[in-house]
Amino acid sequence: MARIYKIPMSKVVLTIFLLFVAAIAAAVAWSFNSGLLWTGICLVAVAGPLAIFYWYMLYITPKRAAITVADEGILLAAPPFASAVIPWASVVKVFPANLKTDDDFKIGKTKKFMEFIGYRSGVAELKNKQEAVIVANRIDVLCIQTEERFYLLGPSDMEGFTKDVETIAKQL
Repeated sequence: MARIYKIPMSKVVLTIFLLFVAAIAAAVAWSFNSGLLWTGICLVAVAGPLAIFYWYMLYITPKRAAITVADEGILLAAPPFASAVIPWASVVKVFPANLKTDDDFKIGKTKKFMEFIGYRSGVAELKNKQEAVIVANRIDVLCIQTEERFYLLGPSDMEGFTKDVETIAKQL
């Protein structure tokens, strides 16, 4: 019985991003009075590649992020910033946490990390000097503590994820 939980970026953020790119392209086109050819070259050479890069980072990367809860453990896949296999035998404790209000889970140094308007993915050192893998699109997360590190996970369906993890963790 494996269940997959997705962690996408908010559609509002993506819509605002597309509107921002369109506004920048319109401003560039308007500001160039040197003709359509140079305006087009500028848009293709500068705005196009930047828009593609940011679209990839804000849409494709979070869309691939997923947490699979299975009888053997938890598989975390959030490339390129975080991935892990957490066997149930290594889980010490499971409890809810809040990334904004819990001082123990404030982010200190980051190693491979992306944070953008509520979406977090990567490996970070917490203020208490412990390592944490964070993949969440919300501030309320489920903390899965192992001997090595904390896993702070917050998928879109937090209620279903919490229920599945607690059900399997109680059986152990």
